[in-house]
Amino acid sequence: MTPVERDDRRRAASAFPPNGGGAPRRPRRRRLSGPLLWLDGLALLLIGIFSVLPLLYVAYLSLVDVKAGQLAGPLVGRENYAFVLDDESTRTAFRNTFYFSTLSVAVATLVGTAIALLLDSRAPFTRLLLAAAVLPWAIPEVVNALIWKWVFDYNWGALNALLVAVGALPRYRAWFSDGPTAMHALIFAYSWKLVPFVVLILYAALRSISPDVVESAQLDGAGALRLFRHVTLPLIVPALTVAILFCAIFSMRAFDVVYLLTRGGPGESTTVLSYYTYAKTFEFGDFGAGSAVSVLLAAGTLVVVLAYWWVLRRSERES
Repeated sequence: MTPVERDDRRRAASAFPPNGGGAPRRPRRRRLSGPLLWLDGLALLLIGIFSVLPLLYVAYLSLVDVKAGQLAGPLVGRENYAFVLDDESTRTAFRNTFYFSTLSVAVATLVGTAIALLLDSRAPFTRLLLAAAVLPWAIPEVVNALIWKWVFDYNWGALNALLVAVGALPRYRAWFSDGPTAMHALIFAYSWKLVPFVVLILYAALRSISPDVVESAQLDGAGALRLFRHVTLPLIVPALTVAILFCAIFSMRAFDVVYLLTRGGPGESTTVLSYYTYAKTFEFGDFGAGSAVSVLLAAGTLVVVLAYWWVLRRSERES
């Protein structure tokens, strides 16, 4: 037996317990020491300063009565939460946020999946399509909102000019003067920003599928629809779940597009929780109520994350 064979046999034997069981042992984790331990501590310190402390301060502000120009105020306990939950504007913001997030995630997921499948099919001009699909993700959110503000503009917007030119509209239309139209325009503008994120995640997942699996399904007579339903979709479900989770989180905290396009109007038809928090805090000067809305928004985001974690753990147990 050569030395190489002895090393291979020793490594193979060390992967199994000495009692002869077939379950491999988990490799031991190395303990951090020296500079790595300092870096780990520094990372925890920065997370505490820039993430944990602001959260704790916002939670504190939600329990006191603090107005603009004040550094502190009397402790009021749950009164700020009772005030905002009893306010019809808060319930409207919750409904708008749910509608905005649901449609934005649905549109981004469907369009992003279709583009990712097209890119994976190696159709002509896929490289150009990939560059065009990724471009919106590289644009800052403020610039993205300003682009769509010019597109939907009543006087010189490109959308009005195009629709009037082809005869789809008899005259220019004020897209943000009507509540439902303004909300769907916001959803379209924000989904355009989310689609590249879904495309990148799903395209990477599609490229990781073994060609042997696809060829075996095709040899068994699976067409394009059956191939997607029974082979491709089950293999990309984990990546699809991650994309949906992050898109939901992104859409729940969307602010720039609402602030720059509609400012929550007309009326409160496009007021979502992120903008409502800003309005309560900085426009009305009620830091306590605004912080309470922020905590409620963070709690809603946490519920989404925990639901994703539960689904993920359940799928792992079933598999």
